[in-house]
Amino acid sequence: MQKDNAVMGARLAILLATFVCMAASPAWSDDLTETPVSFPVTIGANTVRLEGLVVKRSDAQGRLPIALFTNGGAATATAGATVTTATYAHNARDMARRGWLAVVLIRRGFGSSEGPKPTPVACQPASFDAWATTAADDLQSTIGDISQRPDADASRVIVIGSEIAGVAAVALSARNPRGLLGVVSISGGLQSESNCPMNDVLIDGYRKFGSTSRVPNLWIYSKSDKIFGPDLAERLHTAFLDAGGDVKFVMFFHDGDVGTPIFGQATRAWYVQMDGFLRARNLPTWGMTDVKDVIDRLKITDRIERENLQGFLVQYYSAPGEKALAFSPTLQAAWVRPQNKLGAEPRLPVTYQISSKSLDDARSGALATCQKAAQDCAIVMENFHWIGEER
Repeated sequence: MQKDNAVMGARLAILLATFVCMAASPAWSDDLTETPVSFPVTIGANTVRLEGLVVKRSDAQGRLPIALFTNGGAATATAGATVTTATYAHNARDMARRGWLAVVLIRRGFGSSEGPKPTPVACQPASFDAWATTAADDLQSTIGDISQRPDADASRVIVIGSEIAGVAAVALSARNPRGLLGVVSISGGLQSESNCPMNDVLIDGYRKFGSTSRVPNLWIYSKSDKIFGPDLAERLHTAFLDAGGDVKFVMFFHDGDVGTPIFGQATRAWYVQMDGFLRARNLPTWGMTDVKDVIDRLKITDRIERENLQGFLVQYYSAPGEKALAFSPTLQAAWVRPQNKLGAEPRLPVTYQISSKSLDDARSGALATCQKAAQDCAIVMENFHWIGEER
């Protein structure tokens, strides 16, 4: 990877340094509005309040499409387990910056949400069906409550979940609720807490889901997943697809690059897949016009330089926030008139750095990396926003 970046850097007319903050943290940039909420949902004859978080861009106007995240992890809330919206806040921020009303939901019996704790799943179809019904009820009822908001567009909804939350999302798609345009399941699967053999029950359940679901699904798995591995993933895919379900199935193949869980350890990798899924359905996310706009703003005219920079900026846009982009006019000029001999190892590779603090830390890291080679570095982008001077 370092060698590839070095070769690409030799052709670039600029030095770009990015610093990405991936983990959920108390600090976030001020381009977003985050509101803790309590969803009063009625399920059957009972009304309960479910813990939630709503994130949107501060400058957003009108009705926004809804992107709903829900909690993964164990099938039931085990003693001492801590489940909060903070776990998914950074993902919600990334979706809000893509133009969504991003919502985090903690289902019944978890965290601060009211309602009975889910019944442990046993290895019988009736037990799994009951669990899936309860989880889908929570999602559907919450979407119904969110739809009443004046800033929500109930005709455009997606649901995103990992592990058991992925199963819940697929179960919801089997109901084909109005407005649900897509489901993204990352490492979707469920284990019995009694350690009984669950796979056949899960596969039969997915076959039932596929027989009625007509909502486009995106499933992402890893070959190196030790819990929901490639054999199970392929069987789930086959059962759902053969029954009539609509699913794009992605398997990451490089052991050690993603691992378990993909959701938290390989965010950029599944964001790339999700963004393509959204673009194919004309749903909000960044696009190549955004990438080319940055290249134009930087006044890059050479065809090869534009192509190489485009590939790097696609990586930048796909990365989770917080992130910043730094640029040096001096280094651009140096690359326009290269002094190094043909085939010489370039001294200015493109680099990524990762942290877990804040946008301020992203800015500092991007500048520090850039300034190792030049002193006139400046931040030109923060997350998806251009803040640089026009050249």
